[in-house]
Formats: sequence, C-alpha cells, structure tokens
Amino acid sequence: MRTIGADLGGTWLRLCLADTDQGSFLLHREPAVPFEGIAAAFKRLNSRPSLRQGARGPRPDRLVLGSTGIWSAGRRRAATAALQGKACRVLVLSDIELARVAAFAGGPGILVVGGTGSVAYGRDGQGSARRAGGLGCLLGDEGSGFWIGREALRDPRLRRRLPGPDPLELVHAPRPARAIAALAPTVLGLAGRDPGFARIRRDACRALADLALEVRRELAFDGPAPVSWHGGLFRDRGFLEAFLLSLEKSGGFDPRPALLRAEVAAAVLPLRVLKA
Repeated sequence: MRTIGADLGGTWLRLCLADTDQGSFLLHREPAVPFEGIAAAFKRLNSRPSLRQGARGPRPDRLVLGSTGIWSAGRRRAATAALQGKACRVLVLSDIELARVAAFAGGPGILVVGGTGSVAYGRDGQGSARRAGGLGCLLGDEGSGFWIGREALRDPRLRRRLPGPDPLELVHAPRPARAIAALAPTVLGLAGRDPGFARIRRDACRALADLALEVRRELAFDGPAPVSWHGGLFRDRGFLEAFLLSLEKSGGFDPRPALLRAEVAAAVLPLRVLKA
C-alpha cells in the first residue's frame, strides 16, 4: 500500500511517502504554508523529481494530513475537499491530534506541544479527550516559542543581547508570531549563562507543565498519566530537562518520548487508530 503522511505545523510542512508493501520510506521537509494553501503545496511538491520518484506509480492509496488551524468540523471538511483526488482515501485531522496519536501509537496519554504556539491535548483509556491552551498569541500560547521571544523583547537588558531587527520590525512582520518565535533558540542558548534568560526558560517550562496538569485533572488515567512532548523547543536539551523537572514537581506524570514522528504515524498507522 502506498501512503502519504503529512504534518503541517506553524513552521514546517513534513511529509512521509511510504510503500508499506516494500518497506520503503521517503521523508521531506519544507517551510509551512497557510492551511488554505495546502492543496497547492501538494501540487508543487509533486513536481519535484525526488518526490516524484518516491511517489511514482498510481495514485496513493491514502493521504493523511494533520494540520494546524483545523479544530472545527467546517475547516476539516474544507481541507478534505481541497485534497480530494490526491489519493484514493483522504483523512484530515488537527496537527495536535496527529502528534498525540503518534506519541502513544494511539494509546492513552497527554501530549504537550511547545513550538511557535503551545497546547496540551490528552485522551484517556475511556476515550474522553481534553485540550488546554492552543488559543494563539493574542489570547495565550504561554510557554511557547512566541511567548519566550516576547518575554525577552520586553526586558530592555535582555533585548540588547538579542540579534536581529528592531522589535517594531518584528511586530509588523508579515507573520509576527513566527518572527518573534524565531528568537527562542537564542534565548534558550543563553539561558545557561544569564539568569534573566534562565528565568524565562524556567517560567516557560512551568507554563507547559501547567497545561498538562490542566488536562490531566479532566481525564481518568490508571496511575500516573503518560505524557510526551512535541515541537522545536524540546530539541534544546536544557529546555527539555527543565520541562521534565517541572513535571516531576507537579507529580502524577509518566514522561516518555514520542513513539513515532507525526508524519510517519500518518503514513503507517491504521486509519481506525488515526480516527480514534
């Protein structure tokens, strides 16, 4: 069976083209596009020789997309309609739902996302689901890359240590949340040498752990709640360690790395697991 798994986040579009009969996989990554432009992105990607080779042959058996910006039924239907014809079967879900399924291979658990934005999403063994955060930079996104960049910019002393344009240029950039979130790696890189940046890292990790705690209180787990993490912030070792410490202080969590990458899970997991 030939499948395409896609994970469209706030920063990257990640693809996995798989032939499960032959056991072959092709991974690809490129800058994210707006959710409304996903169909055009697939058409453009299909013209690339390397991807054409990975997707040669008849139309794929299925295409599974996890996308940012898809929480309402209306948007899910619109994205599904836009992708009709790209594969024999098309399934669209939110990027958070896909990442959670990937983290636990469909089993119960809470996923905490720390990227451009922030959100926690969990499902227990009875099938109940809860979400905390994910309200965007205007209403929330505490602990996110955007939040980290913004907190550093708001401190005059820390701001002078940051590279790049004047803060007003970032505010008026075409995608200001992403532009400000791009400062997060620098902030985290300086956290080991400057107490001001260390405070921002600590507060961000506490905020993300609080999202997991909010979700856990609304669900029923047998024992400590499995929790995993997803997003670019966690690639920083110091940030991950601080996050795990915050979870430990909260108590009642069983931290574990994700079992699968989101785009790989979209390509290889059974549809019944992805739809659950």
